Amino acid sequence: MKLISAVEIRGFRSIRSSRIEGLGDFAAFAGLNNSGKSNILRALNLFFNEQSDEGVPVNVDRDYYRPDLRMKKAKEITVSVTFSLPGHFRFRRGLDAVKQLLGGTTFTISKRWRRNEPAATYILGDQELDLRQRPLIDQFLQLIKFRYVPNRVLPMDVVRKEHQALRDVLVRRLGTRAGVQSETFQAIRQTSDAVIRALARRIHDASPDIGDVRLATPTSWSDMVFAFGYKLGHDGIEVDDSVQGSGIQSLLMLETLYLIDRDYFQKFGWRQAAVWAVEEPESSLHTSLEARVASYLSQIATDSSSRLQVLSTTHSDLMLQYAAKTFIVKKNDWETVCQPTANPREAIERLSKDGISRWTHPILYYPLDPLILVEGKYDAAFLEAAFKHIRHNRPIHVSYLEKLEGGVRTGGVDDLYQYVKANTGVIQSRQKDARVVILLDWDAAKKADQFRKLLPSNDSFKVMVWPNTAFNPNLGRSFRGVERHLPDRLIGRAEKKGGQVFRRGNLCSVEPADYGHVKEMLHSILIKKGLRKDDLLHAKDFLQVVVSTAEGRA
Repeated sequence: MKLISAVEIRGFRSIRSSRIEGLGDFAAFAGLNNSGKSNILRALNLFFNEQSDEGVPVNVDRDYYRPDLRMKKAKEITVSVTFSLPGHFRFRRGLDAVKQLLGGTTFTISKRWRRNEPAATYILGDQELDLRQRPLIDQFLQLIKFRYVPNRVLPMDVVRKEHQALRDVLVRRLGTRAGVQSETFQAIRQTSDAVIRALARRIHDASPDIGDVRLATPTSWSDMVFAFGYKLGHDGIEVDDSVQGSGIQSLLMLETLYLIDRDYFQKFGWRQAAVWAVEEPESSLHTSLEARVASYLSQIATDSSSRLQVLSTTHSDLMLQYAAKTFIVKKNDWETVCQPTANPREAIERLSKDGISRWTHPILYYPLDPLILVEGKYDAAFLEAAFKHIRHNRPIHVSYLEKLEGGVRTGGVDDLYQYVKANTGVIQSRQKDARVVILLDWDAAKKADQFRKLLPSNDSFKVMVWPNTAFNPNLGRSFRGVERHLPDRLIGRAEKKGGQVFRRGNLCSVEPADYGHVKEMLHSILIKKGLRKDDLLHAKDFLQVVVSTAEGRA
């Protein structure tokens, strides 16, 4: 979920003045130690929670931009946050005055702290608010849960602090199940098992030696005043969460916080969103668990029903791969500056050169997820739009030569073959349950066996070809490659924009001289407008087979 679109920080710690724009649903801040990454998250903690560090209130003399401390000017710290409210953000009954004051779905709220002033000054846009308006801003901010998770926090300490929230989750889920005393504690146990079922599955996937996970719930009335923890089982023996490795504890912490926040969204109308500011979530994790945490943070932030935005500091190439947006944080002299990157590839290449993160071969990006390689950007755009309407159990990534190698490579089946041939060793090193699928256009079917011979006995490498059963029957052979599977609706849009499409009855065709222009026009329409479910009338069955193959189910 994209809630905060921009942040501007002035006069805070190592940040003299910095504006960070284009924050995505999962944004990563990467840089050398002591570059000021954490100060960005601390500034947001200051804005939402009036604390510069966890549990520490702001102190202008201590937290002001250090190089300017001796300058003879008024010392003030300002944090401005630009909100872009998503469509599902709702103001509960009684907040009409708040909604009216904000004036729309996109607005900027600033807080300014000065020495010897007891409270922050509130500013909406360019207008300083009076004492009657301040509570309205506070009411809006109360609709958002901001969680700051410092790097050196003990994960299970965070879970223990949330025991009241966990208890509330169970009580709401219990409803009327616990009708009589003798059944009460069994109902609590059954409800707790249901609440953490997904959590338990992911913990087992991350560490298969853990047989089961359960909440340590009360077994008698004397236990009713208790702090929650987890019991993890192995070979019939249960042990406390506190004796688990720090990696498993970290995953338990993230899962628990999301369980609590998601339950609040579902059960109450007064909390509409959450923002997590997490410092280096990859700390103490081995590589495969690091990948799981990166993938998990991406999933919970980008899910279509998500009400969560994740901001993270990191040194991890895996976090960079899964982040929707990466900012490189540097310190010029004493001043922290943020530089946006265009995509994960650029971020990883720049940061690896500076020795901040590891360089990763593009084929090894997203190591837990299937990868589909296609001939070019047109194929990728169609698949990415179509997969939004095709049921799949895991994220599926689509790539092509221009994206893999950068530059102006336009793709094509022969270039794709040479690339795969040169990188068979890299493909073989991917995890077995993260398949690589080569998907060729229908007019390149004769090349399929050449690809298959590159890795003939590797079950994690599959070659598929678009079949003629997935054609739009209204498009003739002049439509080449993936364009022959496009729906009538997109063809009609291209015609209205001046695309030279000729019709003979229901059959459409394009002259060779006009094809490049029509192809670009269709691609632009697809990127801007996407696909509807009914646009996949002819291609849906084959795309479902592609997904099943990529996920290892076929």
